[in-house]
Amino acid sequence: MSEQLNEEKKRLITGLIFATAFVLLMWIVKLAEITLGTDYSDFGIYPRTLFGLIGILTTPFLHADLTHLFNNSVPVFLSIIGIFYFFRKYAVDIITFSFLSTGFLIWLFARDSYIIGASGMAYTWLSFLFFGGLLSHNKNLMALSLIIIFVYGSLFWGLLPVKNNISWESHLMGAMNGLAFAFLYRKSAFIDPKQVIEEEDEDEENEEVIENANPPTPENESYWKYTNSTGKENESIDYK
Repeated sequence: MSEQLNEEKKRLITGLIFATAFVLLMWIVKLAEITLGTDYSDFGIYPRTLFGLIGILTTPFLHADLTHLFNNSVPVFLSIIGIFYFFRKYAVDIITFSFLSTGFLIWLFARDSYIIGASGMAYTWLSFLFFGGLLSHNKNLMALSLIIIFVYGSLFWGLLPVKNNISWESHLMGAMNGLAFAFLYRKSAFIDPKQVIEEEDEDEENEEVIENANPPTPENESYWKYTNSTGKENESIDYK
């Protein structure tokens, strides 16, 4: 029991550290812009240009204003913790490769304009957790998926070209990329040992119910196991 608690603490602490560092860097960049009276938007992704490739690394840390920054900070923070908790062994790989691939997809397919903000990553990681819960059949991860739907269900509208100044393409690329990573890592989710024990107990109960529903008779194997173990047979029965 103590080992399990220690493992859960490690996953949570690691996720908190990584999520805090990521979001903190987002805020440091914005505060630097405000303090210095400058704008780093030119370092965002500009699709299909050589210089725009730099934005693959920098775009998630650039935001238009504090509202934009706050709206992206919360889902990014929570999704990183969720990935580290349920996929600790592969969390760094998932976050790193999805970070780079989402940025590259935005660079390939988005409109000709500077694109900034971490919303593409938020869509990627929330999509990954949602579909990861469905594909892995992990009860706890599936519960988290339902919470994501309840809290961030409105994000669906971000996949549509509703507002001209919002890059719906980056949202769509992120959501699709999250689905792809969920499929790739669908068998890698952490399984709670208690969940396995409960499932084993259920299997044993089902076996007992089946045995009780089918008492030993001369026609089935259970009868011969019973008679061999007791050494008794009913000689009045005519076996065929």
